[in-house]
Amino acid sequence: MKKFKTYILVALMGLSVSSCKDFLTLLPMNEVVLENFWTNESDVESVLRGAYAALESGDCVTRMSAWGEWRSDNILYGSENEGGQSSSSSSNDDVRQFINETIKENNTYTTYLCFYKTINYANTVLYYAGDVQKKDPNYHKSELRAHQAQAIAIRSLCYWYMLRAFRDVPYVTRPSIDDTHDFFIGQTPFNQVLDSLIYDLDRVKDWAPIHYSSVLTNNKNTSLFTRAAIYAMLADMYLWKGDYDKCIDCCKFVTKLKKEEYDELFAEKGASCNITLVDNKYPLINGADADKTCGRAYTEIFGSGNSFESLFELYYGTDRSNPFVSSYYNSSSSTIGTIKAYKSAGAANELFSKYDTRYYEDINAEGTNYGIFKYVYSKMNYKLENGKLFCPGSDLPGSRRQQNSAEPNWIIYRYTDVLLMQAEALTMQAKVYENDTLNPSLEPLLKEAFEIVNAVYNRAIAKDIYPQAEGLDYSKYSTPAKMEDLVFDERRRELLFEGKRWFDLVRRYLRENKSEKVYETVSGKYKGNTKSIQIKFTNPNGLFLPYHQDEVKINEKLKQNPAYTSIKEDIKKAK
Repeated sequence: MKKFKTYILVALMGLSVSSCKDFLTLLPMNEVVLENFWTNESDVESVLRGAYAALESGDCVTRMSAWGEWRSDNILYGSENEGGQSSSSSSNDDVRQFINETIKENNTYTTYLCFYKTINYANTVLYYAGDVQKKDPNYHKSELRAHQAQAIAIRSLCYWYMLRAFRDVPYVTRPSIDDTHDFFIGQTPFNQVLDSLIYDLDRVKDWAPIHYSSVLTNNKNTSLFTRAAIYAMLADMYLWKGDYDKCIDCCKFVTKLKKEEYDELFAEKGASCNITLVDNKYPLINGADADKTCGRAYTEIFGSGNSFESLFELYYGTDRSNPFVSSYYNSSSSTIGTIKAYKSAGAANELFSKYDTRYYEDINAEGTNYGIFKYVYSKMNYKLENGKLFCPGSDLPGSRRQQNSAEPNWIIYRYTDVLLMQAEALTMQAKVYENDTLNPSLEPLLKEAFEIVNAVYNRAIAKDIYPQAEGLDYSKYSTPAKMEDLVFDERRRELLFEGKRWFDLVRRYLRENKSEKVYETVSGKYKGNTKSIQIKFTNPNGLFLPYHQDEVKINEKLKQNPAYTSIKEDIKKAK
């Protein structure tokens, strides 16, 4: 009887093992009879669910934050004072390495096994689903295409995280289904992988449904890859590639879908749908209720989850909690978790205005300690009186939240993220680098970018109910460079602690060929010998992570990031 081996739980390169022999003995995790599997649609759905489950693992979600946030100017180690001085000992040196930019090649968070494991699920679906559709008469082509679109989106997302973290990565689109496959390959250049991801996503972007049935998703529609989610990921990739026209097109398509969804909700519920069509263009959840109680947008987006504004998020239910938030951000026993906000993000009035609701929802300021509240609480309910906290029914400032036993989803793409991608692309279209001048014919691009930023900002300061709150003034941002600063500041405020900031900094300064400016942005949080960090960041390779030493050891074709092999020589030369 013909058999095949499904290596669903196998990563192609990322196992921390000491020899090729050990690596190969782990491959056949499971043997099944071919004739009894891959025969109907439910088999495809089962493995596809496995891909989503793998993406929701603690290893994956932790790396989404570690790679996209910890190295930035948002994050400090939880037991360290400002400036990096340790106030207590801790065994979690790997986290500290990321935050203090002393990352070593044996750091746990530089492994990427979890993403290749997820990729293998997706590749397996793509390998077999077409044949299953030929066998199962009830498996329609539209359903096959929806499954293929999801599998490609999951695979692309995994590679997208690894590309932004490591730059060049081994790129495999074939599942590990037999022993003849060469598992050891070298890294593929960033642009080559990015072009391949864009090609794949562009091919299937309209195969994904706009909505899934409530029976399939249990009303958690945005925890599967929808058409809007794929367009959002494409917009992100085009932004990095510098193809601003296509980025804007993708963003506008997402707005079109959200506008249609808003029209349906408004027709059904009227004003009670709690969404405002800002500037008659951008549907956003109201930041506050009519009685001037703030917290509605936070509660729906980060508390309840799967909100109107969500495009794709990892789902955690009552049967399992988010494995990242309670361990790293906050827990019931402590307001300061493994990591906390650095003062440039957490100190009042440095990044946020006094009426910016995001400050009160994201930050817990205790002296010079700035704990992270985003995702931790399931409900926010507070008022701002003259820019100060006031809890309804209480005279105690700061009593701004109600804690429930929540299992917060982890959001990967949401609508305001896409809007701010569009604002960035518009700004880059208008930008003229010489003397920051502007061709008058391009000024409409800047004005449109400002309109988008202003819509996101005004929701956050609840401008409709707090007209005294200071808004944004276009005249202060009427040059491309100033508008670019505004866009990145707003992205930082809006997406704080969501695993975006480090990637934003890398994208911005690589685009300008000024990798050293990343050091200027984040250097305030470092301690000790900063000279080596400064030298590392003058080399663009230094903005990316080292490959884990075990992965380099077992795969001779994988070459270490030169920023981590030459740093000692660079320091000697600098001296």
